[in-house]
Amino acid sequence: MRRRTSALVSCAAALAALLGSATVAGAAPATVAAPAARVVNPPFGTQMRIPQYNPVPAGWAVVGINTAVHDKLIEYLGGAPYRARVAVLANTTVPAGWVLVGASLDGQTAQVSYLGGAAHGAGATAYVVCWMPGGRVYGYPVPAGWTITGTVTQGACTYQYLRYP
Repeated sequence: MRRRTSALVSCAAALAALLGSATVAGAAPATVAAPAARVVNPPFGTQMRIPQYNPVPAGWAVVGINTAVHDKLIEYLGGAPYRARVAVLANTTVPAGWVLVGASLDGQTAQVSYLGGAAHGAGATAYVVCWMPGGRVYGYPVPAGWTITGTVTQGACTYQYLRYP
């Protein structure tokens, strides 16, 4: 009987080697990993709190910071409709397609607008920089496909006129 068991173990080991499995006779069967779960993005405007010093995930922007509890409030900007507007912390990173359209006097917050999904011939105004009493607020790159048709400085802000092809 001992010889037959050894033969079975040898056959099982050889089969495992051929199949690429790490199981051998007497060992627990290997588990097969479940297929990777498909990441589903939340709806536009979803907000959540994360630790203050954690990086902001792609597609999200910082809309507030609570230094007392060391966290920040972030909002998901993906899936936004054309011309959607969101108030974010000034000079925070925003996803591509968003432009600066206003800044608070204290220089702490900024209004951004989404230009993705524009119709042919659409126009927009995007701020390049605003010098506010509370600090300088910088704009964001011109979205892909848009062209600058003019640049104007008025008061404390410099802005660009944009046209979609």
